Amino acid sequence: MPLGRKASAAILIAALGAAFWAGAEMQKAAYLDQCLDLGGGRNPGIHPICVVEKATAPLQLGPIVITAQEVVGGEIREDADGQSLVELRLAPDVAAALAAFTKASVGGTLDIRVDGNLVRSVNIAEGIEGDSFVLALGRDEAESLAQGLGLDGL
Repeated sequence: MPLGRKASAAILIAALGAAFWAGAEMQKAAYLDQCLDLGGGRNPGIHPICVVEKATAPLQLGPIVITAQEVVGGEIREDADGQSLVELRLAPDVAAALAAFTKASVGGTLDIRVDGNLVRSVNIAEGIEGDSFVLALGRDEAESLAQGLGLDGL
């Protein structure tokens, strides 16, 4: 009979260990799924930390997102009143998308966001032509945009 008790105890301990392991794996999977739903992922290595990267684009004109990769060139200057003017030249595909959107939205509004923050909302009087345009921004917004788009040296 003592051998039967030992076998039963070993089976019970093994079953409890397997249940604990399965519960930990389920918890890990649920955590990773929630992290992925938030737009993040697991930190490289063995650290189970949810990492969500900054997802705001340096510049967003309505639905058009503009990052440093879409900017071919640019310049920052001040007008006579001291307001910062940011002139940007865009890659052809982004310029075409912006032109199409503004032409289709004449009479509507265009939200201008820098680093995810609404800077201003303007009325669209006519579509943007070509691959360059000028934004009139406050000094802090212009500096933030220049840094986000890699225009620091211009």
